[in-house]
Amino acid sequence: MDKDCLIVIPARYNSQRFPGKVLAKIHGKPVLQWCYEAAVKSGLGPVLIATEDKRVLEFAAGIGAKAVLTSSACQSGTDRVYEAAKGSEKKFIVNFQGDEPFMRAETLLAAFKLMRAGCDIATAGAPISDKADIINPNCVKIAMNEDGRALYFSRSPIPFHHPLSDLKSFPWYKHCGFYIYKRSSLYRFVKLPPSPLERLERLEQLRALESGMTIGVAVVKVLGPAIDTPADLKAAERFLAGKGHSK
Repeated sequence: MDKDCLIVIPARYNSQRFPGKVLAKIHGKPVLQWCYEAAVKSGLGPVLIATEDKRVLEFAAGIGAKAVLTSSACQSGTDRVYEAAKGSEKKFIVNFQGDEPFMRAETLLAAFKLMRAGCDIATAGAPISDKADIINPNCVKIAMNEDGRALYFSRSPIPFHHPLSDLKSFPWYKHCGFYIYKRSSLYRFVKLPPSPLERLERLEQLRALESGMTIGVAVVKVLGPAIDTPADLKAAERFLAGKGHSK
């Protein structure tokens, strides 16, 4: 399979909710290093870290990772990915967000297969097993059709399970925060203005859906916790203790 990908990890140090989270440690290893090692393991292509802070550049150099300094004015991780990837001629650009330390290589590969099916963007999701995630706004939910095409993403519980519905065991799915773009799709996306639904939910993928772009979702069995707040570090430690991740 000719993968022809560039993987970019946007690693913003000055996160609003959790400054410095990309260098916070889980089991003695910084979040960003977990992400970098998973990206390399996927074998999809070269890996590049994109950041606005010299502390992240220095850390990347210390683990032998390639990194570039991008503008602090980037409004989203995708904007940072675009800035870092502008000179690349790869057909596919992977936005591997720097707060997904338990990404499995198999998850990335499953999403990449969807690009061959003709979607503009590919990502992944998994059934929600912890009921607390259903009402947690930091856990983004997906509504999709039977073919795995995303219909909507929300911080609210979607789809709503009406008590009179005849579907009694329909699962909720949570989103895994990464995207694989066709290069042309990435360039189109960053030129679009932030959309109303994106601004309401604070979810940039809604901009793509509102503009008519298609997002394919690879369904996998399990996703590890993303790191959005300091409390998520404890959840990550519990995840490791439960052997939910193979190192």
